Amino acid sequence: MNHQLYLFLYGPGSINQKLFLLINHDCANRLCDLLLPLLTYLGSSRMVYPYLLILIVWAAVDRKRMPWSYPALFILGTLLGMVMEEGLKQLMQVPRPAAAMGTGMVRVLGELKLKNSLPSGHAVFSFMSAYTLGHGRGREWQVPLWSFAAGVAFSRIYMGAHYPLDVLSGGFIGILAGFTAWQVGTALGKSGGAKKRHQ
Repeated sequence: MNHQLYLFLYGPGSINQKLFLLINHDCANRLCDLLLPLLTYLGSSRMVYPYLLILIVWAAVDRKRMPWSYPALFILGTLLGMVMEEGLKQLMQVPRPAAAMGTGMVRVLGELKLKNSLPSGHAVFSFMSAYTLGHGRGREWQVPLWSFAAGVAFSRIYMGAHYPLDVLSGGFIGILAGFTAWQVGTALGKSGGAKKRHQ
């Protein structure tokens, strides 16, 4: 990232840094210190395998509530999100808050990371999951999925791992990955239906 742009977006006095310090310091309390690390763990892309297993078992048991298209598009959305996330991290090379401001200014809960702050991978995965699994469903799906994604994004700032801009960009990429996965799935479904009609 260009140095001047970095200072404007992440430098001292920027809204991004002020909001980070507000959440990371002023919102700190014992309950959040206990609960938010769990939320951030559940929102990690490392959870893709247990989540996928749950979706597959659910689809095998109740195809009406969990059609096979959802597990399939969840996999595709995850892959798309990971590719976009890694590409942007390598392009931007934004240091983490602890590297930029020092560990004396940043409360770090969990693993200390210093590189590749933009975008937040947790935000990418959780928002991709919310879009992919909530697509075409009612409030009973939408509210918990999007609330979970927002909670994961907040936890990354609270724990000192990412700036607000990182989780916003991660959320956008996650939604884009989920949207793209559904567009591909819809296109393949239409082409498959067309082939069957012509046979």
